[in-house]
Amino acid sequence: MGRTVISEVSVRSRLTSFGTSGYEVGLILGQSLEKEDYLVHLARTPPPRTKNVVEETLISSSEDTDENNLKKCFKSIRDIPESWLADHANDVTRMLPGGMRILGIFLAGPEDTLDNNANVHKFRSILLTIQRNFLLNKYLYGNNQHNFILTYNSITQRYVCKLVDDVKSGILRQVDIKFRTQSIPWLELETAVNLDRMFCIAANKEPESLKEQLQEILEDVSNMIDSALVMIAGKIRSSNDAIETVIANENNKNQLEVDLYIPCVSNEKSASTDVKVKPSSESMWLIGQLVSKTFVTGKTSIEEATAAIKQDIVRSLASRLEMHVDSLIEEEDGSPEENITLHEPPRRILIHLHKSRVTLSSYLFPGEEPQEALVYLQELLDVDVEDLDIQKEIECHAEAIDTCQCGPPSIPVNTEKIENHLTTLHIIGLSITVFIIVAAILFHHLY
Repeated sequence: MGRTVISEVSVRSRLTSFGTSGYEVGLILGQSLEKEDYLVHLARTPPPRTKNVVEETLISSSEDTDENNLKKCFKSIRDIPESWLADHANDVTRMLPGGMRILGIFLAGPEDTLDNNANVHKFRSILLTIQRNFLLNKYLYGNNQHNFILTYNSITQRYVCKLVDDVKSGILRQVDIKFRTQSIPWLELETAVNLDRMFCIAANKEPESLKEQLQEILEDVSNMIDSALVMIAGKIRSSNDAIETVIANENNKNQLEVDLYIPCVSNEKSASTDVKVKPSSESMWLIGQLVSKTFVTGKTSIEEATAAIKQDIVRSLASRLEMHVDSLIEEEDGSPEENITLHEPPRRILIHLHKSRVTLSSYLFPGEEPQEALVYLQELLDVDVEDLDIQKEIECHAEAIDTCQCGPPSIPVNTEKIENHLTTLHIIGLSITVFIIVAAILFHHLY
């Protein structure tokens, strides 16, 4: 039995508005479940520009719609740069909530593009480049098990959706795509994670760049989140159950609170392990809170929902750290006299997509205003966003920290909820303002 792709008529209207002035290509954003897929948005990929993206977007904001659409067109399918589309996919994935991915690519133009073998080969090459690009950053959780090609003939007004079994050589399978008048009933899963962890760097270890150090921290946090026990609406759920079985007993049918707990080393194992003291030259301290909001449907299994929650946390942290390192450039080398360096990655804001429940992420550095993030988001996602669509205050920038005290972080334990040596990750409701800091602390003699 073939797969079914479900979307809304607003997405079809968007698709049929493309390809009137040439070839337009872009990314399919959505969510894949075991038996069906949900198409959420089509984001056109603009041709590469020589000027700064933000500057051009600001300048072109006063231009009419026809001129803007023309700038997103290619004269020929051969002109579509594969690496540019892969970079676009990488940037867009940072904005997606956990569980949502790039499902494939779409192309609109004045022909039935899939009837041409050269075009099919081009599409495969684009998908393969996107996959390889995602493999370079596994913490973005970019690659999807299923890859789709959606085409639209602007002359005959006919659209076709195909599933690519193997991007290298597999055949294309017809897919049943349904554009429904009813909105997809998305359910919000919300949580917040407190992070307060210190990472010591051995004195005899080869010097590493800040990027390499943060990558090791990210790996550690990813393993920690992966091992976490997830409780949805205050209970541990069977992995095979559907989310709809949970909301059936809840007053709020649109939102569920989630708690995460990580396993602790048992007392018996701790007693039998010899304590070793190793000299350290420096330490990295990750402090702060991270807000997570994911979206699922009632048919989503608990296992799929749990994976989406964990992916969202790790993807968001990975995106922040990568953006922070990229922003430093020449700021990494500090004065030899400095023994404390404070790094503050960007905070998360959420933007509603097409007035739906689904929100996408953007990130603000200290001193930046939401309007600056909107310019970036409009360019990458090809959407018009109003200030009213933004959730600006789910996180806030951290206040300056004057001093840092070395030592293991104190983690309060809720004995009423935690059993079998489980310790809480400070999972708190979204009413708390949020920040995330990476404090790099240099100790010349730390034993």
